[in-house]
Amino acid sequence: MGQLILNALTDGAANSTTGGSSWHSAVTAIGNNSNNMMAINLIRVTSDTITNQWSQVYRAFYAFNTSALPDTCTIDSATLVLKGYDKKDDVSDGLWELAVFNATLNSEVIVGWTDFNNAGTTQLTDSITYAGWNTSGNNTLTFNSTGLAYFSKTGNTVFCIRDATHDAADELDPNNHDPNWVSYKASYMRWVAGAEADKPVLTINYTDAPVTGANGASIVRRHTYGGI
Repeated sequence: MGQLILNALTDGAANSTTGGSSWHSAVTAIGNNSNNMMAINLIRVTSDTITNQWSQVYRAFYAFNTSALPDTCTIDSATLVLKGYDKKDDVSDGLWELAVFNATLNSEVIVGWTDFNNAGTTQLTDSITYAGWNTSGNNTLTFNSTGLAYFSKTGNTVFCIRDATHDAADELDPNNHDPNWVSYKASYMRWVAGAEADKPVLTINYTDAPVTGANGASIVRRHTYGGI
């Protein structure tokens, strides 16, 4: 058995600021701002003062160097642990769900504003609801079978954290997943990020393929890599 424990190589947030648009237009807008290695990372939406209009959507991006995974290993399980910081739901929606999705980055050493549009819609973990978000302790996201197959064994694994219920869902099914609207309010879920001691931790558990010894017996290699 082996275990890989990693902190992020890259972390940051990218957002679109539209100045007021429909929810679908806000979700699919071109990103225009980003921040890297912050003390706090987040998913966030901000409503406009015009009825059913939205002005901001935030998504978080991460790159982890998973190249230490043996090429022939089987990944058995994986988790991403986020230390909660706070949350707010001033639009009184209550349906937000944070989850990990596939993504790419134009540069895997920095999150740029154009990466907002590089967030995918394939969900790689279970989700954590707004009600279930722990603002003072660890929040654990467990990778599903699609997520376990997603990890790179030769380089960096990149993914996005976004809202599943309204953000990702609206890309898959446009104009049917608008949040509740209240004039000029924000809703978010925030966690301690890469600039701090309680930064996100990715843990991958795997099984090495057996190696045949000189006498024909199978030998299982065991490795533990720590990135904290």
